[in-house]
Amino acid sequence: QPLRWHPRYMTSAALICAAAASFLVGGGPRAPAALPRASRIIAAIDYKDPAVAAEFQKVQERPIELVEAEIEKSGVPVPPSLNEMDMRLMLVELRMRKAGTMPGGGKAAPKKPASYGSKYEEALWEKPAFKRLIDDYRARGNTNALNLATEYLNSPRQAADRYAGTGAYDETVAAIDAAMSAKVEQQVTSGRVAFGGFPAAMGEAAIRMTLEGFGPLASLSVDVSDDGLSCRGA
Repeated sequence: QPLRWHPRYMTSAALICAAAASFLVGGGPRAPAALPRASRIIAAIDYKDPAVAAEFQKVQERPIELVEAEIEKSGVPVPPSLNEMDMRLMLVELRMRKAGTMPGGGKAAPKKPASYGSKYEEALWEKPAFKRLIDDYRARGNTNALNLATEYLNSPRQAADRYAGTGAYDETVAAIDAAMSAKVEQQVTSGRVAFGGFPAAMGEAAIRMTLEGFGPLASLSVDVSDDGLSCRGA
């Protein structure tokens, strides 16, 4: 039974076909836009998606020469047979993939567990420096260091019995200890804060004065709780 392609599995068809066509098709003038539909390379992206539509609008405003130049600058050759519309759709896909905003193209971020199954798992979530160290070991394929790190956090005595006495052990343990003791810095990426628990009797003016002790406020909203005793806001 012949295989049938489904549009869902053709997300990158434009990029793949364009790259292949550039090697197979020689130079020459670009074909006119009125090519038969079946012979055109079509980016299989959902142009009805709001994010795609917004990006397409930006691309649509650019001259076609700049669109072509941006695609080629990204390392994807543009075949001479590609018409203007498909070229613009290709740039939309390139931009969104590069920015990680392609609909359905990203993996969901792992969710922090409510409780930890081991000290090693806890360190991965609570110690950013340790997480970076483990990611580095994984990237370099350092299985010995990964095994030692797991065992060293979960059972230090057992790890020492198995691996101690070598330079590699001392070096790895020193790196783990440094990562575990590194200061955890909270990165604030937004100037928006929320508050709660202030006495309702304070009123908005007093709350504003209190919060401005940390810096100027662009705006403030205060809501009194149902019991009338406290307030919250942002």
